[in-house]
Amino acid sequence: MTLLAPPRDAWYIAAASSEVARRPVSRTIFDEPIVLFRDEDDRAVALVDRCLHRNMQLSAGRVVGGCLECPYHGWRYDGAGRCVAIPSLDPGVRVALPEIPRYPTAECDGYVWVWMGRDEPGDPLRRFPHLGERGWTTFSMTTRFPAGAFACLENFLDCPHTVFVHRGWFRTRDPRQVRARVQRHHDRVVAEFVDERPARSVVRTLFFPAGTPLCHTDQFVLPATSRVDYAFRTNRHFIITSECTPVSEHETLVYTVITFRYRRLGALVRLVFQPMARFIIRQDVAILGLQTSQLRRFGGARFTTVETDLFARGIRALWTAAADGRSASPVSDDVTIRF
Repeated sequence: MTLLAPPRDAWYIAAASSEVARRPVSRTIFDEPIVLFRDEDDRAVALVDRCLHRNMQLSAGRVVGGCLECPYHGWRYDGAGRCVAIPSLDPGVRVALPEIPRYPTAECDGYVWVWMGRDEPGDPLRRFPHLGERGWTTFSMTTRFPAGAFACLENFLDCPHTVFVHRGWFRTRDPRQVRARVQRHHDRVVAEFVDERPARSVVRTLFFPAGTPLCHTDQFVLPATSRVDYAFRTNRHFIITSECTPVSEHETLVYTVITFRYRRLGALVRLVFQPMARFIIRQDVAILGLQTSQLRRFGGARFTTVETDLFARGIRALWTAAADGRSASPVSDDVTIRF
């Protein structure tokens, strides 16, 4: 069984803006090879990564005067995908050539986004919450996961796995019941945890204020975004946002932005929180790699979904509806979870 994929008609992060500089950048999105570079006006451009001449990988070449030069015979292409130079030919010779297909691009919040749909771009770009705002501290991570987008998104929004995969770091076993109010809208699934008490863990000890009520909300947002909020009444707020860019059926490039408000201690908290977050993500990379090995070993996806898998049905419903060009019906449910 082929794994369900996010809709193509959407914007996806292809690279950090700082990566697209003097050299071309190679990316694969939905199994399609793409080359990123900056044209003569310093605009980020995304073309199919294939020279018209001998199919060479253009991303192995270089950028010259805002044009992309093929490493094999030096053919050059401008930002529109037009061939503007063939060094072996006399300058007066004209050859009728098609343009290399180009993908629409946009830059926002320090990232280059690419529109992968067949139709004209739609929907405004999604902003990372509170990024760059006064009083908020931010750091970002880019991680290549050996797993499909669905597996990544469900993992980022799945609470029960944290007891086992991140034992002691993020959450420990707790027999108390927690109620989750799950609502599915036309473009997102939101799970609000009611009266949750932080379990004993390293994260709680270091960052969560003792004796302060916790407001914990998880969200999936079309096409492939996860957002986790931990908010406290003392003006402390942690937001973990991950944008998933599908590389292939079993590989995803994840751009994570962690933004938090911690009064004047933000910079100090980041010194501890950032390496800890990277360690926790490496644990998720390892477990999802094992899951992918199993999917390949047994030749397909066979899942059993229960009510405490809060996002699985919602993600599938929204992706299926988006693929059919319709909106999913709203759904609301209350679920009891034990961690």
